[in-house]
Amino acid sequence: MGERSNHLTVPWVVAWSGETPVESLVETRVVQGMPPSGGIGYANELPADRGEYGVLLNRGRLPARPGERGRPLFSSVHGNRQRRAMRKLLCQSCGGPASMDGRGVLWLLDETVDAREPGWPEGQITAHPPVCVECAGEAVRQCPALGPGKGYTAVRVRLPVLCGFHGRLYTPGPVRPLVAEARTVIGLEDPRLPWLLATQSAVRLEGCTVVRLEEETGHR
Repeated sequence: MGERSNHLTVPWVVAWSGETPVESLVETRVVQGMPPSGGIGYANELPADRGEYGVLLNRGRLPARPGERGRPLFSSVHGNRQRRAMRKLLCQSCGGPASMDGRGVLWLLDETVDAREPGWPEGQITAHPPVCVECAGEAVRQCPALGPGKGYTAVRVRLPVLCGFHGRLYTPGPVRPLVAEARTVIGLEDPRLPWLLATQSAVRLEGCTVVRLEEETGHR
């Protein structure tokens, strides 16, 4: 399970106050022959600062050791851990392997089938990583977004496909780009992707099978 704080399980992907944000100067990068100017980059950029499709990654918080000191920041996601969970299909709660069987990887979505259009959750886009069976039940009991009166859907996903990134979008500026305050998800084919400072990966859920969590956890 994740770290404990005041008798609550803190998901592995949650940031902690003891992890200090890395402040880095973001500047406009001019790419010859690509109008408008190419996008954003760091003044002291390193190869590790770029993710899939060349997206600029937020350098996040250091040291990346959840629960070692400070308090959990439940409203903040640790970008490095979230992206690793998506890439490696790790449980967002404990950081171990997510549950996988012949129907796919287990996801918990904070909406119900009855509240959505026919065919949902096929094609749903999410920035929430999958879960393991052991953590799923506790997540439903403790997470405000999944608890009583909210509802949730447990789903097995055969093919989670990277489809974009969640982060802070910048607009072109002569030297320093201008930041757009609202965070958003930008797709891989979106021409604005070079202007995104990405914090989280987003995946599209394909090959979905809605399941009963009680049966998945063995508590019938």
